[in-house]
Amino acid sequence: MKSIGIATVSALIMLASTGVAADMPRYEAEAHCEEVAAFGGEKSAMLYNSCVDMEQSAYNELKEVWQTVPAATQTHCDDVASFGSHGSYSLLESCVDMKTRAAENQSEFSFD
Repeated sequence: MKSIGIATVSALIMLASTGVAADMPRYEAEAHCEEVAAFGGEKSAMLYNSCVDMEQSAYNELKEVWQTVPAATQTHCDDVASFGSHGSYSLLESCVDMKTRAAENQSEFSFD
């Protein structure tokens, strides 16, 4: 029987403690971008195209790492990103990124 390394055991424990990862959420990116482009009156093709490009880029980045995102972060960030009518992958990506960085760089209080 082959022995399992400490790093492997640690990774398995971490995965088990995060819960089961959910499938990537499905948002209506084009409908979201329609609303963004029409905000304030006349629809802007420039804003629409830029929005779709941003949403596609965020989706592509997230789908590569989604299964490694802790379940609690997935749920919280999906709640944040789906606020409103259609949801936003750009908001989802930003939320996941901020929560991940915050967890890695926890602030410490000092009496100095």
